[in-house]
Amino acid sequence: MTMSEWLAIGIALPVGLWALVVGQRVWGALLTLGLLLVAWGLTLAPWVWAVLAGVTLLLLAAEKLPNLSVRFPVLARLMPPDHKQRHWNRWRTATQWLLVAAMAIAALQYAVYMWQLGDGVPDVARPNIVDAFLPVAAAIQLKALFSYGLWDSAHPAGLMMLLVALLLSVVVKRGFCGWACPIGWLGEQLYQLRRRVLPVNAIERLQLSDRRWSKAVLWLTTAVDWLLRAVKYALLAAMINLVFLGMPGMMVMRYLNGAYHQAADMKMWVMFSSPSAPTLVGIVSIVALAAVRRNGFCRYLCPYGALMAIVGAFSPLKIRRDTDRCLRNTKGMDCDKCQRACPSRINVHLVNTVHSDECNSCQRCVSACPSRGALASALPMNRIKLTPLAMVVIIVVTLFVIPLMGAGLGLWNSDVTDQIRVMLWQNIDKLPMF
Repeated sequence: MTMSEWLAIGIALPVGLWALVVGQRVWGALLTLGLLLVAWGLTLAPWVWAVLAGVTLLLLAAEKLPNLSVRFPVLARLMPPDHKQRHWNRWRTATQWLLVAAMAIAALQYAVYMWQLGDGVPDVARPNIVDAFLPVAAAIQLKALFSYGLWDSAHPAGLMMLLVALLLSVVVKRGFCGWACPIGWLGEQLYQLRRRVLPVNAIERLQLSDRRWSKAVLWLTTAVDWLLRAVKYALLAAMINLVFLGMPGMMVMRYLNGAYHQAADMKMWVMFSSPSAPTLVGIVSIVALAAVRRNGFCRYLCPYGALMAIVGAFSPLKIRRDTDRCLRNTKGMDCDKCQRACPSRINVHLVNTVHSDECNSCQRCVSACPSRGALASALPMNRIKLTPLAMVVIIVVTLFVIPLMGAGLGLWNSDVTDQIRVMLWQNIDKLPMF
């Protein structure tokens, strides 16, 4: 791993451990013990597992020896906090900024790497995390893994990040989209900026209008929205057809062993650093869509979002409404704060369990709910409700700890040397695909 990747992990792991420490102490001790065994198994530096062992003993002491809290006040501070619903927005924002900052540092390092590559072997290391932005290559790698048990060594970080994103979707639906995706975060910032500069929302005006034709227009916009939402599934189907059905095994192996695949990240760099006219039009269109329609790119065009929506349908953790606490049922109030807070405009207030494929587990509806405990991301029958700190731990474990384990097992770093990359860069426009 490079300096920027270690910096990101060095920030994320203490955040995750702190979330364990201030959360439920027994679960925190067990999970920290698990991390200890992983660190010891990977023969990481002794101070890593020594610190984890100390945290484990501290948590167990705070749980099993309550009298020590009198003599050592620091142990009393390890009591599980009162998780308030409004904390969701705070933790999501902090997590997104952490991940965006990590990506920005890696992008800057990669830009310096590519700048130096033109003059020979760079002095700066190439951050492997850039492989996460090679979706087609990752899909081909996934086919090679399932079909032949082959783990690609040219861009292994791309496949690793695809797998952990899918794992995160199995646990918390489209949690990657709502908490970790830098493109989704950028789209949200563009949308909020547009609203401050040009606060116009025709759909909201139609909803508040009493004109007869407003309902017809709303019905039409809803139908168009459904059709546009199908586009991302069509793109996903086209990718699946291209890679899993259209590429025979021999062609997959030729591609993964070829120079074009080795230079896939450099091809991406050329596309964005020196965009052609169609590429520039596409980028401008996506930016405009994100500014006009909240989650526009994620909602209509992102095939990864479609894939995670399909996988997330099997997640046991879903937004669930407790009718015994909901103000609509207990007091007959016409409350729809959860629906108005949802960026995807899901009718959370009208269903007991949210099954919508557009739910990205952002928890804004939970944060907006005025009745404590009426809305939560929980298992069936509202068992084991998800807390903000638990969500942070899940994000850190899937997006940082698992890749760290992969790096320890040799499944992260690319085996394409800088000398080979120099030759590839010099012939970047002449590389055959197969």
